[in-house]
Amino acid sequence: SSRCPVSQLKRNLCLKPFDLDSRITRHLRNAADLEPIPIPTTTRTTIVPQTQPDPTLDPARLAFITSTSYSCSFASRLHGTPRLGSTVTRGEPWVSAYHGRKLRPYIWRDYESRPRRLRLLEEIRERVGRDENGGEENREGTGSRWPVDYVYFQREHLEQVNEVLCRAFWPGIDVSENLQFPDFSVVALYRRLVVGCAFMTPEAYVTYVTVVPGWEGAGIGQFMLYHLIQTSIGKDVTLHVSANNSAMILYQKFGFKPEEFVVGFYDKYLPPESVACKNAFFVRLRR
Repeated sequence: SSRCPVSQLKRNLCLKPFDLDSRITRHLRNAADLEPIPIPTTTRTTIVPQTQPDPTLDPARLAFITSTSYSCSFASRLHGTPRLGSTVTRGEPWVSAYHGRKLRPYIWRDYESRPRRLRLLEEIRERVGRDENGGEENREGTGSRWPVDYVYFQREHLEQVNEVLCRAFWPGIDVSENLQFPDFSVVALYRRLVVGCAFMTPEAYVTYVTVVPGWEGAGIGQFMLYHLIQTSIGKDVTLHVSANNSAMILYQKFGFKPEEFVVGFYDKYLPPESVACKNAFFVRLRR
């Protein structure tokens, strides 16, 4: 009873706390006959609501309905929203839980870049006499091309992103924590396929930047790094990079300068059979 706030309050006011055991014992020892509790008689008034005809069931209106809109149809429950057939992002802006900023569905939609894998895909479809959409018009883009979309990290990306990062770096990577601060993230999509991603902590430390093999050379990694840098204006941006990682050229292009050479930094991350160097440079972009 000492844990109960009411009992604690009674003790502070010098009042006797309620003792259930003593009350029941006193009641059982009472020799007086039990008397039934009278039930008060009340008059209940039943209110009958006035029913009005539903205007949507008016036969005159029903006669003009020839089809059901897709959003209200059973087919939409089976196949989902048509827009999600070509992308994996929200349709409307939403508010970040970390900064309270409004995040747009798309950071940028790039219709110009044609990575090597995408050029190969277009060539294959031309050979079989089909356009990029299997004969369907691209309602999202221009002509028959679909863009490379840059979006904020969302839960729908998690499975693909984890797989991409594990293939690029080491097994066991899980970036679900980054869903708490999507402002510091960017995911590159081709339709529903994740082709690149980059993440940074709110303290401006870049954790991962990678592009799927075959999609390099089109500026995807460069734009993702640029976006992360722009989210932390006024802060120094830092990261670790393996000593033999070619991404060092990209970082130097943005002005990152090596500050420290860390021996064995990736020992606890990289598997023994990895060809990546386990030593790392700690680099900084001073603002």
